[in-house]
Amino acid sequence: MSLQIIKETGVVYDPVFLKILEDIPGGVTIRTNRFPTTTKELKKGTLLSADATSLGLYDIIKTVKLTAAAESDVTIMQIEPTDHLFKVGEFIHIFGASAGTIARVSTTALALSGVQAHLVTPTGTVLYETATIATSVALHAADAFLRNNIEVRRGGVETLLDNLFAGAVVRGTVDESELPYFVTSTDKTALTARIRFA
Repeated sequence: MSLQIIKETGVVYDPVFLKILEDIPGGVTIRTNRFPTTTKELKKGTLLSADATSLGLYDIIKTVKLTAAAESDVTIMQIEPTDHLFKVGEFIHIFGASAGTIARVSTTALALSGVQAHLVTPTGTVLYETATIATSVALHAADAFLRNNIEVRRGGVETLLDNLFAGAVVRGTVDESELPYFVTSTDKTALTARIRFA
């Protein structure tokens, strides 16, 4: 049984992938303990990172964009998209060497605690997950894109599916405006030799 979601009716959107030159034969396995309880599917074009300790296991890369300029010592940051993948307890890079712990999550904002420095974060800044509150380095480095939409939970939002197998694109051209989540300059650099952003 495939977890791939294929849209057969309704509005047809522009494709995320303009050209697929290479994918991973047999696909990848996506780690399932990193999704919010409200997530029912992962969208094609989601960035993936290969786990260094387990062959074939991949993590999702989490990013959001700030929609209003904010001081980094404020507790609420307005963000998009509304279906972001952040969870309470994770760390998010704010600006410079500053990070905060996510205390509460909503569709349009993240409430932070433990913010380290007083810096202005400009509107449009892409924020990303870090390993600790004291680092500005992204928790995961980009290796591939999710090839198709896949189902994460079935029935109700409480039932998390195990062993999510999915196709992953490692070489080709993507339409950046169609990606479901934002891509940092660091991710683009990591993918430079294999992925062209149009």
